Amino acid sequence: MHVAVFADIDGSFGIWRMRQCRMGTAEWQYGRHCLTEDINHVVGGAFDGGADRVTVKDTHEIGFNCLIDKLDPRATYVGGHFIKPIFYGDIEQYDLILYVAIHAASGTEDAFFPHTHYGVFSQMLLNGTRVGEMDIYAGYLGEFGIPVGFISGEDVAVEQALRVLPWAKSVVVDKRKETYTSGEKSRAYLAAGRQELRETAAQAVQAINDMQPMVMPGPLHFEAEFRSIQLADRFNTWGFTQQERIVEWDADNMKEGFEKLNKLTFFSRRIYSVRRPISFLTRCYYRLKNTYFYPKPNSESAELLFLMSLLPGINDQTGSRLGIVRYANSYYARIVESLRDIFPCDINCLLMENR
Repeated sequence: MHVAVFADIDGSFGIWRMRQCRMGTAEWQYGRHCLTEDINHVVGGAFDGGADRVTVKDTHEIGFNCLIDKLDPRATYVGGHFIKPIFYGDIEQYDLILYVAIHAASGTEDAFFPHTHYGVFSQMLLNGTRVGEMDIYAGYLGEFGIPVGFISGEDVAVEQALRVLPWAKSVVVDKRKETYTSGEKSRAYLAAGRQELRETAAQAVQAINDMQPMVMPGPLHFEAEFRSIQLADRFNTWGFTQQERIVEWDADNMKEGFEKLNKLTFFSRRIYSVRRPISFLTRCYYRLKNTYFYPKPNSESAELLFLMSLLPGINDQTGSRLGIVRYANSYYARIVESLRDIFPCDINCLLMENR
C-alpha cells in the first residue's frame, strides 16, 4: 500500500500566527520545524497502520517548506508544483492521501489564515456553495480514484472538511498563542497532540477499505471572488466571465475545473506555453534556496518539544575543527543529494570533473 502524506503548514501544531507560515521569514523557519514534526508523526502512523511506502508531498505556497533532512528517512519527499497532473504531479500510484495541517476556506470568520488555493480570493463558490481546499483538492484526487482519509488542522477547518469527507479520520489543532508559550503545559500539549496524529493516521490507513474517493458530479460552476477589482483584472488573462471582482467558469468535471483554476491563479495566457520549464526551474530554485539559505529560526518563546539542530554535525563539537569538518561534509552531501533529485543526469561525473 502506497500512502501519500500531503502537507500544508497553517494547521500545524505549534503555529499560531500568519508570519510563521510566510516563506522566508525567521518565524517561518520555526514553522517549518513544527510542520516537519507533524509530518513525521503522520508518516510513522502510516507505517504503523500497514503502509508499504510513504511519500510526502509539500503543497504550501511553492513547496519545500519541510526540513527535508529531518524527515523520517523511510519516506520519499516530493516538493514543488507540477504540470501533469496539474499541481500535484504523478499521483496515480497513491492508494490513500493523509492531509496534514489544513486551514479554513476563504471568507471563514474568526479562523486562522483562511484562504482557498491562493490568498487573492475573498471566497470561492462551487455550484453556489462556498468551498475550501478540501472540497476542491479531494474532488480532484477523487476523480483519479484516490480517497483522502485523514485531515488535521484548526477546528473550523476540520469541520468544513468533514462535511465532504465524513469517512475521514481527523485531529483538531489549537491555534491560540498561549497554547504554545506556556512552558511545561505547552510541552505536554504538543506531545499529546502529535501522538494523536500518529495514532489517528494509523487508524486511517487500517480503515482504507472504508475510505471513498470523493467525486463531485458535473456540471460544475465556479465563482472566484477576488479581494479587489484590480486583482480580478490582473489575474483574469484567459477571458473568463467577469463581473467586477467575481470571475466565473464552467467545467464538466473537477479535473477540468481545477485546470482552469490554476490557469487563473498561476498560469497566465502569456506564460502558459512555457509553464513546464518555468515550473521545473522554480522547483530547482526553491529546493536549493530553502534547503541551504534560510534565516535563523525565531520561535517567539514557543516550546520546541523535539527541537533538533538545523545545522547537523556542528553542535557536538562547537567551535572545534572536527565539528566544522563534519558540518562541511554534511552540507556538501546534502547539496549533492539535492542535485541528484533535481537533474536527470549522472551528477557524480559532473562533480568528479569539477573537483
